[in-house]
Formats: sequence, C-alpha cells, structure tokens
Amino acid sequence: MTEPGPRPLDAPGVALMVGCCALWGANAVAIKFATPDLPPIGVAGFRFLFALPVVAMACRWFGQPLWPSRRLGLLLAMHTGLTVAQIGAFHWGTSHSQAGRASIFINVHPLVVAPLSWILLGERMGFRGMTGLASAAIGVAIVLSGAPRGVTSSGDLAVLGSGMIFGAQTIAQKLTFGKIPPATLLFAQSVGAIPIFFAYSFCVEGTDAYHFTSRALGGVMFQGIAVSGVCFSTWMILLRRYPAGKLATLAFLTPIFGVGLGTLLRGEALTGPLVAGGGLVGIGIYLVAADKVGARAAEVAEAQRR
Repeated sequence: MTEPGPRPLDAPGVALMVGCCALWGANAVAIKFATPDLPPIGVAGFRFLFALPVVAMACRWFGQPLWPSRRLGLLLAMHTGLTVAQIGAFHWGTSHSQAGRASIFINVHPLVVAPLSWILLGERMGFRGMTGLASAAIGVAIVLSGAPRGVTSSGDLAVLGSGMIFGAQTIAQKLTFGKIPPATLLFAQSVGAIPIFFAYSFCVEGTDAYHFTSRALGGVMFQGIAVSGVCFSTWMILLRRYPAGKLATLAFLTPIFGVGLGTLLRGEALTGPLVAGGGLVGIGIYLVAADKVGARAAEVAEAQRR
C-alpha cells in the first residue's frame, strides 16, 4: 500500500484529530461508568478483548502482520509488561478518582516523552518546551492539592504514575517500531496482556465483583472499540498523512474534553484547582508540542518510520 508523504495540516486532519482527542478524553469517563459494576482490572481485560478485532483489521489494512518474529519474544514481553502496568494503574486509579482529574493526570505523558527524547534520542527542546514543562508541573501540583471529598490521593497518584509509564512506553515503542510495526505491536501486546488482566482480576478482585449491567458493558465496549480500536486506526492514518509535530499541537484538547465530559456526564464539580491546574497542563502540552526544535525532531522521527 503506497503511503502519501506528509502534507500541511488541513481542515479534515484537524477534525479527525479533534475527534480523537474527544474520544481519548472520554476514556476515563467510560471507566467510571464501567466501575464499580465491574472491577477495574477486569474492565481492562475486556477493553483489550473488544479491541482485538478492530486492531486485527487495522493490521490488515496497513499491511502489517498480526504477530512479530519469534526472535523478538523478549522485546514483546517487555512491551506487554509495560502495557499491563500502564493500563492497570490507569484503570485502578481512575476508579478511585474522578474522570476529569484522571484525564488530566494521564495526559502528562507528552511531558514525559519530551525530556526523555532529549536525554535518550538527542531531540533537543527549545525555550517553549521548557516553559511548557514548568507550566504542566505547576498544573499537576495544583490539581493534586485540590482533591475534593471522596477522592483518594492514591487514585490520583496511580493515574499520574500511569501517565509517566505511558511516556516511557512511548519512547520504548519509538525504538521498537523499526523491528515491530505499530499495529502488530498493539495487537500482540494486547493478546499477551488479556490473560494477565483476567488472571489477576479473578484471583484478587474476585468473580463476585462482576455485575454485567448495560451501563458497565457500554463503558467497556466504548473503551475497546472506540478508544483502543477506532482511535488507534485513525491516529495511524493521521500519522501517514500529516507531520507528527503539527498533530501533537492539538493534544492539549484531550484533558479539556475529559474535564468537560466528566462534568456533563458524571456531574463532577468544576472546582477552581481543577480548572486552573487543568488549564496549565493543557498549556504545557501545547507549548511542548509547538516547540519548534521538538516539533522538527518529531517530524524527522515519524518520517523515518515510514
């Protein structure tokens, strides 16, 4: 399948990217709908299970195999472990926090990728990027300091840790895509993660915690089909058509959608610390993505992946 070269970000590209941000932002909301009727780690297992057919179709569409070479088994096992840790912490933490707060904390991952890319990949950051990192750090501190009643710090910190793991995982994936294509990696690590999620859930969370209500199933199916399946496929298409640095400048919309949808669909209060801290995190994400030096490095990296 012939891939077109990157082109300037146009209206269709912006619309698709905004749609992805909306679905990503709704991910934490869907987790809150699925729990406590279903246990959080069990929800993670069902999410990946529902996503598998969509990711398999993406593999076929992009001409990528379903499974990597056997000699890459240890590399695949590492990525599977990172996936289990990242998704498990995100689901457990979100179930003990609020959707809006979780959407802010999980989206610190671009702010982890930027310094790690600088240290490990030699992709320098300019003044904008450094300012963005400072803005986001202050924003996270403000949100953490303003936890409402009923929200545990352990839940917030688990999601924040998940975001940091996601950032490190992004670098590891970037170094792996030359050996294992993106769709292949997602499918294979999902296959490996599903039995781990369910084994842990049945042994620790217990089968009595499973109550298959329509609300819970709707939340799980949204995560699996819309977020893990459709969003991934759309993101792959966007990366083929547009420069990664340009797409990343819209990523700040994800926590905004998360906070907004948490308020509209879950009735979560828009507190001052949530709005101020979330705004600073969003500004930080935008500044890091818009950093000219970092954006050029991202575009070169994506060009090398084609």
